[in-house]
This record gives sequence, C-alpha cells and structure tokens, in this order.
Amino acid sequence: MSDSTTSAMPFLRHLTESQKKAVLHKDGPLLVLAGPGSGKTRVITCRIAALIHAGVEPRRICAITFTNKAADEMRRRVEAMGFSNSVHVSTFHSLCVRILRRYGESVGIRSNFSIYDEADQTRCVKEAIAAADLSSSQFAPGRVLGTISQCKNDLETPDELDERAGGYYEKCLVKIYRGYQKLLAGKNALDFDDLLVQTALLLRDREEVRRDLGQRFRYLLVDEYQDTNHAQYQIAKGLALEHRNICVTGDPDQSIYRWRGADIGNILAFEKDWPEAKVVRLEENFRSRPLILAAADRLIANNTRRKEKKLIAVREGGKDLRLIPCDDETAEASRISERITTLVREGIKPGQIAVFYRINAMSRPIEEQLIRGRIPYQVVRGVEFYERKEIRDMLGYLRLLANPDDDLAFLRAVNSHPRGIGQTTLDRLG
Repeated sequence: MSDSTTSAMPFLRHLTESQKKAVLHKDGPLLVLAGPGSGKTRVITCRIAALIHAGVEPRRICAITFTNKAADEMRRRVEAMGFSNSVHVSTFHSLCVRILRRYGESVGIRSNFSIYDEADQTRCVKEAIAAADLSSSQFAPGRVLGTISQCKNDLETPDELDERAGGYYEKCLVKIYRGYQKLLAGKNALDFDDLLVQTALLLRDREEVRRDLGQRFRYLLVDEYQDTNHAQYQIAKGLALEHRNICVTGDPDQSIYRWRGADIGNILAFEKDWPEAKVVRLEENFRSRPLILAAADRLIANNTRRKEKKLIAVREGGKDLRLIPCDDETAEASRISERITTLVREGIKPGQIAVFYRINAMSRPIEEQLIRGRIPYQVVRGVEFYERKEIRDMLGYLRLLANPDDDLAFLRAVNSHPRGIGQTTLDRLG
C-alpha cells in the first residue's frame, strides 16, 4: 500500500495487513472471518470511513449490529474519526421498526403500531390459551411463547405449522399461535419476532420495497453474522440483492445463540449465496496471551462445522492455565471460595477478583459458598432500565397516546395509580 493512500486515510496506519484488505474492499460481497480479539469493531468503523472517503454518501451506508450498546459504540467511533453521523447504524430490530413504520401499510400494518415486550406477550398468550379453551397449567405460557418465537424465526406461519402438526399438543399450539396473532393484530401491536418476520416477508414479497431500500442503502455491513437466524438472514439478503455490496463479519467458532434461533449455516453458506465473495481472515489476536489462545485453538479444533483459521497472539508472556476438575457444582463452588480466600490472604484486594459463570442459574451454589466463607461479594446484574416499573408505567402512557387500540397499554395506565377503578369497571369497558 502506498504512503499516499495512508496519508490520505490516516486511520489505516494502525491496521494490520489483513485488516486493511477488509477495510479497502469496496464493491461486491465480502466475508470477514474475525477471530476473537482481532479488532473487528475497528475494521467495521474504518471500513465505513473508507467508503465515505471513496465518495459514498454516508446515508447510503447501513451497518447492523446485535445490541444497542454495540450500535452506539460504532456510531461514536465513526463520529470520532470526523465522519458524518448520517450513516445508519442500528440493531436488526431498530432497522425493522424504521422499515415497517414507512412501508408496513402495504401489508396491513399501521404505522403507529405498538411493540410488545415479554410481559405484554405473556399476557397475550395467556389470553390466547384461555380463548382456545385450554389451561395454562398444561400449556405453560413461557414454553408456548418459545415455540411461537422459533416458528417466527423460521418464517413459519400458523397455517404452515398446522400442515406439519401431528398430535394433540401440536394442534393445540396451532390454535394458540393463531389466536395470539389475532390478538396482536386487534391491538395494532407487534412482538419483537414480528418485527423481523414482517420485514423479511416485506422484502421477500414486495419487489418495489426491496428496490427502494436497495437504492437507499447501497452498502450493507452486518456484524456477528454467525448469530443471525433465518429471518435476519432473509432481511440481509433482501437488502443487498439490488447491489450485492454486502459485508458480513463473524466467526462460526463464536456461535453461541443456537438456543434462540441462530443458524451457523448462514455464515458457512455465505460463499455459496454470494459466489463472487472475497474472504478475509482476521487472525491476529490483540486480547489474549499465547497460552490461552493455544488452549482455545486445541479445543475449538474439534468443532466439525467451522471455517479454518489460526489464532496468532500479538501479546507475549502470560501464566500457565489451570484446569480443576470437580465432581459437581457444590464442589466447584467450594474450590472457588477456597481460592478467593487464599488470594485475599496473599494480599489481593477483593475488588480485583471476579468470578464468571455461563448462566445466572449457576450463581446460587457459588453465592452459598461465599456466604459460608463470610466472603463479601456483589452480583453484577439487576433489573434492566426498561423493565423497571416506573419506566414501564410511563411507556404505557406514551404507547396509549400513540396507539389508542393498545389495550395492554390502557390497562397499565389505568392501574399505575389508584383511581377507584376496579375489575368490574374494566369488564364493563371491555
């Protein structure tokens, strides 16, 4: 690469050669296989900067991430590099809301629709179970919602589920699914899965919408592609069909969301879907020491569905890893407690010690052992901002103002403060 190119784009100076290849690729499909700690976010933001430097209008670029935090971070980095904030950076769900607000009328979705969260969905599915003359004890709402969510992620409608439903339980699920969707429609509401489903179907079935969005967003970047489900896969494909300028980053070895519908096959089949795709591997790891990477490499090499790549440590040194086999979760928690006690006695401050676990349910035996050992601790988790009662109450008022058909928002607004309105009055209003 010439010095003139680097001087014109100073953000290239601190990139590796493989990172530069990904950043400077302009037209056509691109698959970036990004190992852990390989500077993936830097590559995405620098790629946005390089596209703008090459003459692409910022508003023609769409970058999709999986969390609002990641989207905010990416947006800040682009702005910090001195480029326009008119680049569209959002999550899949936020992009889908924007698309459906604008184009949803063509498929019967009013633009002022409400978005139902988990609590709203649970109330609706309970109502659908009761309307089908079924019991919530036999058809647990959480399990039913999980099945409905999986169907939606696979773009499977109630009618399509009915075609493959065999036994009594499956037939009942079809009735509940159909009733649930009818309730949502009556309340002019969509759940989170509907945002993806309706957008995917819109892009699949409405050529004019697909063409319009393809012209609006000429360059598409999708992060964490290994975690996309079928609906998200169809959305990305639909947005890029017009121009084929799709860049996806991800790593099959880091696919951990199969339980919520993620399909590792999406990233593994990228080169089949886009035969002219260029592949760039980001193999330098800036985060971990050689011993950690070597152990991780040996372990992940046993995976059968993966894209081959190396993990090259940039940092040197590091201590040996220790693997401590335990008979069960109690023995494991006991060893953790003993190790913390030893470290504190050696002069390590408790605030410098952290315990990571895979799921929240695993914290209980660890907490019990810490209490027995009289070890002070803090569990770093809490009620999410939008799940707090006062926030949900306020959102109920705002949702009702925007969508008068939202019965659940009405009930929350009515019941948020004592008003002398009881169940009898609500039944009469219903």
